[in-house]
Amino acid sequence: MYLNSLLNCGFKGKIYPINPKAGEIFGLKVYANIKNIPEPVDYVICCTPVSFATQLMRDCIAKKVKVVHFFTSGFGETGTEEGKQLEQEISSLARRNGIRIIGPNCMGIYCPETGLSFAPDFVKESGSVALICQSGGNSMHLVREGVRRGIKFSKVISYGNACDIDECDLLEYLAADQDTELIAAYIEGVKDGKRFSQLLKEVARVKPVIVLKGGVGEAGARAAASHTGVLAGSNEVWDGLLHQAGAIRVHSLEELVDMAVTFAYFPLPLSKRTAVLGVGGGATVLATDDCTNAGLEVPRPPPEVQSKLKSYVKRAGVGLSLINPVDLSAQGREPDVFYNCSKVLLEHEGIDLLLIQLPFDIPIIPSSTAKTHGLMLPTKEAGWDIIIKSIIKIHKESDKPIAVVIHSITYSESYQDMLNYERMCYEAGLPVYHSLTNASKAIVRFIDYHKRRARMQGLI
Repeated sequence: MYLNSLLNCGFKGKIYPINPKAGEIFGLKVYANIKNIPEPVDYVICCTPVSFATQLMRDCIAKKVKVVHFFTSGFGETGTEEGKQLEQEISSLARRNGIRIIGPNCMGIYCPETGLSFAPDFVKESGSVALICQSGGNSMHLVREGVRRGIKFSKVISYGNACDIDECDLLEYLAADQDTELIAAYIEGVKDGKRFSQLLKEVARVKPVIVLKGGVGEAGARAAASHTGVLAGSNEVWDGLLHQAGAIRVHSLEELVDMAVTFAYFPLPLSKRTAVLGVGGGATVLATDDCTNAGLEVPRPPPEVQSKLKSYVKRAGVGLSLINPVDLSAQGREPDVFYNCSKVLLEHEGIDLLLIQLPFDIPIIPSSTAKTHGLMLPTKEAGWDIIIKSIIKIHKESDKPIAVVIHSITYSESYQDMLNYERMCYEAGLPVYHSLTNASKAIVRFIDYHKRRARMQGLI
């Protein structure tokens, strides 16, 4: 798996496979022991059974290796005395001989710039978001979901049990990393709370830090202890710590990606005054609650704005509503209607941001099929294409922030179209979310973060 990942992602250094059987793999010579490699070795990825860990460390010391990443599990996270002692033994060997350890029990490092990767499908392009993640599985999910929504990464570090290099070391490094503009973190627990608290405050003054804390309840704390062998701490303590440090707390993997998307693509609005525009579906009915519960304002447009909207709507229709939220129903999928109504809302001085929600679970079929069978369902050529292109056009013309909400797909044939439209949006610089609730939460946190920073800097 690791060899395949390094080769697929174009690792720029030399690769030396090691296995007692020697031979060849993927066209590379296999060495029976690390000590047999004729050249210096900087970085070792350990995938051996846990019983070989101590001997590997001794071989690495003899070879003057700089870093050992232990993918291998079976250490302190097991909760057994044997596992804890073994973890302590390799840590002690590393400290005495100047070697750093990543892990054990982790996926390691993904660095697109150098081609270092722990999954063969990770993209080669670098970005400005760094991720530290105590969970290997979560790190893989976050990278894939982030890339799907237009986020590229500078560095990703899955660090597991953190017997040596921990979240504090990583935060300190990333704060000074010129390739990183935003730091995201999934943390199950810390071993030096005082250092972490102080360091987080210092890092948050330099760059935005988004934190997802895993294992906050009693059951979650037990799970964290068995997963990476850490003390989780209470939810209240973490809430206070992150708030005081100026970090942004999120409560799910999706919220973490939402915040990264918001920082990457959403310009800072002048206020929370929001217009919501939809094209049918019951989601528009719930929009006011979703927005106001998160902290956005959804003001009713004055009569002159409603009159302008009405002038672009050609006829009455089921679900049509020209107050805020605005629901254009099926007419929103007609040429010019969506564009003109969006423009009216963005030009209204009482609105500072526009949320557009699209119910892609309405079936989309080829126009040729619709014509052949006499169907009246919306088609790509006369529906969603028009809307997406209208959104991109109005985004280029307006200086007010626009966010797009593509609701979860229930019609399987719409899924690939949704992915294509999502890509079109972020390539045009538009943030895309998967629910109005998540979009509202992320945007409010984004605004509040910048207000808090402005207060700290004495700007307001």
